[in-house]
Amino acid sequence: MRLLSISRAAGCELARDIPAPDPRQMPLLRSGAKLSDRYARALAEAGIHAVWVNDALSEGIEPADLVPPHVRERAARGVSDALTGAREAFGRRQPLSPEVARDLASIVEQIAASVATHPGTALVLTDLAGADAYTHQHSIDVCALGLLLGKLLFDASGWEDDRGRHRVDGVDRRLLQLGLGLLLHDVGKLAVPAAILNKREPLTDEELAVVRTHSEMGADLLAGDAYSPVVRAIVREHHERWDGRGYPRGLAGERIHQLARIAAVADVYDAVTSERPYRPAQPPHVGVAVITGGAGTQFDPRVVEVFRRVVAPFPVGAEIALADGSVGVVAAVDADDPERPLVRFPAGERRVELGVEPLAA
Repeated sequence: MRLLSISRAAGCELARDIPAPDPRQMPLLRSGAKLSDRYARALAEAGIHAVWVNDALSEGIEPADLVPPHVRERAARGVSDALTGAREAFGRRQPLSPEVARDLASIVEQIAASVATHPGTALVLTDLAGADAYTHQHSIDVCALGLLLGKLLFDASGWEDDRGRHRVDGVDRRLLQLGLGLLLHDVGKLAVPAAILNKREPLTDEELAVVRTHSEMGADLLAGDAYSPVVRAIVREHHERWDGRGYPRGLAGERIHQLARIAAVADVYDAVTSERPYRPAQPPHVGVAVITGGAGTQFDPRVVEVFRRVVAPFPVGAEIALADGSVGVVAAVDADDPERPLVRFPAGERRVELGVEPLAA
């Protein structure tokens, strides 16, 4: 299968369901359906700009999903329910209930199980969601990528406790705390007016200041014994920067909680590569460039080093269009040489040095 622009997918067979914006509703379209011109137009109007399809060129190519579709479907329903509970808690000016924490812990365990069985390289996070589904799908993808980064980082050097010591015990509990914080990292945005969050034009300074309250608002919502101070730290600090120019407190370097440093990388990568109301999704290689370019300024260089080992700029199933007009599909990625994937063209497969061979505009 391959990921194809909706504008060129008419007549193709869908390889995966197209989820509805509300995960409790039936999919917009089921896998196996033939994508007619009418369906393609309707999906484009719904903000779906790319779909997975089966065709002759991509036969036998299987992307390595970090979150398999059946896990994503269950997780989306759970996260949507949790956000409903959070919205009600905001309305009552009360903390988020302990029941939500228990429900989300179950979701984290499901996502963590998928992450644990992933081969650990060339992962795919494409969720096919339109901008309307961004909130809960973003939480799921950030959770999955953050858990993978955390697991690999802890396997290599342990996790940091509140005294700055590196420990190798209690990793599963630490990953659970990380997962909960990742699922809830943007919960404070429920207090930000939708007109600001969905605004297509650049935000004014006043509007930007309102958006930046969400990290503190989210941490405040998690008051009480049901939510660890570690989870609150992730929610509060995931927009801090390694160079101290982030918010809300301008923390720098290792003064930022280690798990929040992991969350920052996962959050930005998925935000760049997801559909937003004001900006279409960017391809993976753009997201990778944003993260690697921010090492040592926006992001913890050690987290970025782990990220580079598992997130390929051109993942399996991605379409590659070269400047000479050749169009192919990435069939395999070498973890040691991710910018030179094996690409299948109609005339056969070959390694493509994408740092050398230009892409089509």
